[in-house]
Amino acid sequence: MSAVTTSEVGHDQVAAAAELTEATRRLMLAAATTDLDPDEVRAAGRAMDALTRTLSARSRPRALRAPFDGPADARAGGPDSPWRSFAYNPQAFPLEMHFDGRSARARTTANSLYEGPPGLVHGGFTAHLLDSLLGTLTQSLGLRAVTATLDLRYLAPTPLDVPLDLHARVVDTTGRRTRAEGWIEHDGVRTVEAHGLFIDITGRTR
Repeated sequence: MSAVTTSEVGHDQVAAAAELTEATRRLMLAAATTDLDPDEVRAAGRAMDALTRTLSARSRPRALRAPFDGPADARAGGPDSPWRSFAYNPQAFPLEMHFDGRSARARTTANSLYEGPPGLVHGGFTAHLLDSLLGTLTQSLGLRAVTATLDLRYLAPTPLDVPLDLHARVVDTTGRRTRAEGWIEHDGVRTVEAHGLFIDITGRTR
C-alpha cells in the first residue's frame, strides 16, 4: 500500500498528527520510567487501551510521511531553515536537521527509550541517527537514493541525557553512487563515525 504524504491531507490534520506524535513520545517515556504502584500502572494501561481503540476507529495503511521534496526545500532556505525528520512516526528517533551546501548538522538528546548499556545510547539507535542524517542529506540534494551500505566505527560511549551533535557531508557522487560520511560528538569528542553508500534508484547518472 502506498504512503500518504502531508501534501495529501489538510494543514490542521498535519498539525494534529505532529502534536499526537510528540504526545505519544512523552507517553512512551513515561510508560518506560514510571514508578507508580502496580494498580495505578494497570489502570493506566486500561486507559491507554481505550485510547488505542479510539484512534484505531479510522486509520491509514501507513504512517503519515512528509513529501520527498521537503528536505530540498529546507536546504534551499539556508542553514537557518530546519527540517524535522519523523515528525509523524513516534517509533523513530526524530532529528531537526540544518543543511549547508553538501553538509548537514543536527543536535539531539537521547532519553531512556534509547538506552543500551546502562547510561549509554544503544549502538543501533546511533546507527539509525546517522543513517537518517546521511540519507536525508542526499535527499536534500534531489537524489532519490537508498542506503546500500552503512559502515560504522564506535569510538567511545555515547551518553544519554546530554546534548549530542551530529554532522554529515557528501564526499562524492559518481554516476548513481553517492558516498557520504557522518559522525556523532559529545563535548567535541567523536563517539561514532559512519560511512555510507547511497544508490540513486531512478537509474539516472550524474
